[in-house]
Amino acid sequence: MKDAMQEFFAEQKFIPSKKLGQNFLINEHLCTEIVAAIDQKGIDCVVEIGPGLGAISQHLVQKPWAYIGIELDKRLYSFMRKKYGQLPNVQLINQDVLRVDFRQLLKQYSQPIIVSNLPYAISSLVMLNFLKNKQINTMYVMLQKEMVERISALPKHKQYNNLSALMQYYCRIEKLFNVNANNFYPVPLIDSIVIKLTKNEHPYDFKFDKFLQLAFHAKRKTLFNNLKGTYFSAQLSLIMNELKINQLVRAEALTSEQLYLLYTKITLPNQ
Repeated sequence: MKDAMQEFFAEQKFIPSKKLGQNFLINEHLCTEIVAAIDQKGIDCVVEIGPGLGAISQHLVQKPWAYIGIELDKRLYSFMRKKYGQLPNVQLINQDVLRVDFRQLLKQYSQPIIVSNLPYAISSLVMLNFLKNKQINTMYVMLQKEMVERISALPKHKQYNNLSALMQYYCRIEKLFNVNANNFYPVPLIDSIVIKLTKNEHPYDFKFDKFLQLAFHAKRKTLFNNLKGTYFSAQLSLIMNELKINQLVRAEALTSEQLYLLYTKITLPNQ
């Protein structure tokens, strides 16, 4: 795997982009382990975001499902197209994943999933799009350790924020295994963790997302002070008292369920 990568780098005069978060997996066993961790029952399509040089893709395209690879880098896309483009179950797309219309792309599939080694810079945006998409319920993703710690952080922990609450309200977050930084080239500054995100029964509500952004806007301020500029103070005070939420508490002290209940009481009429 590493030899093929170095050959490609030499032929294309390719320098991995820090901006695009291009850190290539070089451990064959790890790639096998990632694919083995997928619960394959019922899956009819796998979308891989950023397949790169196909370290994980080479295992995914051999399975009895449709494979869609979305790669932004034109040279990596061309490499993947030459290597796997002729396979009948493979579709490759040269596009920014944040601009892909997943509703159109996946309309013929009943149980698609996402698999990805996600660059840090777009990880939160991709996870947010995952929450919004009604067709995809499961995502296997490798994230930098600090991002996993953030979305998994519990209330009162310094890392707990609006993204933590949002992800925990809509998903079950399972840590599958740790990945040392030395498994990549170039070697990143931080280790990674492979996780599985599984949506629960809660339908995504973008207004709740906005509510959480307000609630956590200034971490040193109380929840009441962060919200009172948007919601009528007297109403907010009454509702917080009704829910037995101290007006001096900060958002980081409340669970995602408590925050959602407060949100519904504020925004839904006759409650």
